[in-house]
Amino acid sequence: MSDPDERPEGRRETRALLMEAARRLFAEQGVEATTIRQIADAAGVTERTFYRYFEGKEGLVAGDALAWIDMLNQAIRGRPPEEGPYLAVRRAMASVAGRARELDGAPLWTFGDRPRRRALLPRASLRPLQRLETSIADALLARDPAALRDLAGPDPDPRFAAELLARLAGGALRTAAMRHRRLEAAEEGSSPGVAALLDEAFSLLATLAAGRKGPDGAPMGPKPDG
Repeated sequence: MSDPDERPEGRRETRALLMEAARRLFAEQGVEATTIRQIADAAGVTERTFYRYFEGKEGLVAGDALAWIDMLNQAIRGRPPEEGPYLAVRRAMASVAGRARELDGAPLWTFGDRPRRRALLPRASLRPLQRLETSIADALLARDPAALRDLAGPDPDPRFAAELLARLAGGALRTAAMRHRRLEAAEEGSSPGVAALLDEAFSLLATLAAGRKGPDGAPMGPKPDG
């Protein structure tokens, strides 16, 4: 293995290779079980080269999380004003998750084996999932606080409504990523991808919230605009 090209385009390519290798290994065996050596070997570089780009797995995961979260925040703020909060979050997440498609679009931190463990990020920082939820709530409040007040009922608290929706969205993302990992690890090794599973999770949330059932008593899917 050789060190990467020192040209800017070479550095970008090496960084992308390391990220791709990390995603693949994290999905296969989890973040905690994956070593720096394994990531470097999979990317075709040395461990020394890895540390030129990231301060260990902590730096790799934190950087990926912050970039993904900021992208989602902007996507939510940019959704059309006629969309309600739930629909805006759902479509923004689908848009962002669909850009990279399948596994490559899943945030690295969604593949952790132990969600409560703090070791993957600097102690002073918020955990990625908490950052995600806070960012979604902030984006919703900046986008349309009046719509959130309407959802909150007779004692309107837009922050409460925004935080609740944000945590539902975070749970949907994490559940979709975990299901993707299980499907890929199964004997057949087939998953429709994180983006598709995320959309399925939002559909299920809408169905559960509406409590809609068909003539046979089975739950029905959400309305087309939901």
